[in-house]
Amino acid sequence: METTIYHYALCVSLTLMLFFSYRFFFGRLPDSELYRPYRQSRRLMGVALLELSANYMVHFFITPRAVCPTIAILMNLCTYWLSVWLFGSAMMLLLDREWVSRRRFVRHIVGWVAYCLITLVLWFLLPSRVSLTALPIVLAIVFMAYAVRVARKVFLTFRRTIRRLDDYYSDDGAAYIRWMSVFTYWAVFFGAGQGVFTFVPDRYVFVWIISAIPFYTYLYESYSNYLLLYEKATDILDKSNDADAADEEQQTAQNPSQSVADNVNCELNARPQLVMSHDQEVALERGIKEWIDKEGYTVGGLNIADVARATTTNRTYLSAYINTHYQMTFREWVNMLRLDYAKRLMRDNPELPVAEVARQAGYLSLSYFTKTFKDAEGVTPGKWCR
Repeated sequence: METTIYHYALCVSLTLMLFFSYRFFFGRLPDSELYRPYRQSRRLMGVALLELSANYMVHFFITPRAVCPTIAILMNLCTYWLSVWLFGSAMMLLLDREWVSRRRFVRHIVGWVAYCLITLVLWFLLPSRVSLTALPIVLAIVFMAYAVRVARKVFLTFRRTIRRLDDYYSDDGAAYIRWMSVFTYWAVFFGAGQGVFTFVPDRYVFVWIISAIPFYTYLYESYSNYLLLYEKATDILDKSNDADAADEEQQTAQNPSQSVADNVNCELNARPQLVMSHDQEVALERGIKEWIDKEGYTVGGLNIADVARATTTNRTYLSAYINTHYQMTFREWVNMLRLDYAKRLMRDNPELPVAEVARQAGYLSLSYFTKTFKDAEGVTPGKWCR
């Protein structure tokens, strides 16, 4: 092993991790109750980094790889098991504030303790030849299965949250939380991949250590930037949740049996299949047409509750109608209407600045209008005009 490079890599990574963990614990944050999940998420990240820092310290001061590489591998796997849970829980707190319950926390901690005890017992009971060869491979496979399971839960929750935002808000509300998806993908590669990377030859192990530096730097920067967006993102999520709850209450009052069926569908992660009568569908079509004719979609910051009130219908029925008839989310549907309106504006008023076109079409952000336009037309609005 290149001991000098190895120790330099450990020293740099360890310094950064201790700094980031300190900032996660003691960085200044708003005292408002609104930020409680964010504070808890940061603390969990701080604990995860401290745990990994302790692992790095053992490698730095004792150098177990130089004594017995297998012991170093087993120690790493036990460390990563807990860090996977802490990383996953921190992400989930930002997406689902009620997910990290005492019961679930205890269950996963008990699972980690069991994994560590089984590793220790098997190390002493199995023949040395098996302990040095087969045991690390088997335990690495178990670890990667657990890591993928935790990551899958985060991914599914993230996707449901994105879908809920797209079915509620006309602008790109998902942009506020998209960094979580990037981080989770990276964490799967870096975290679950450790089950493989920890077996790299000793001479290359410093590469694995150095690879942690951009990972933890991105994590810290993302959390710091999200603090600036947290209030807005939480407001959108809360309004979406409140609208869901209000619609569910209304449906329960109007049709209890339909509401029960919808709840079953939600538990199965399926979209509720709402059945409208012919008269309801005709009235909704008429209301939507009138709303489009009045160019209601040009209002900035529009959400589906606003359109439901304007069309005198239920938000859930409106969402189901848009999803079924247009095969789009609410955000995609409104953007389609806005883009058509923007193109008409540019055709009729070629001298109009693109920023003014975006404003009149209902976009709150010129960059989002440009991105949406380019995704739809393949060119920027300026080039399309020319």
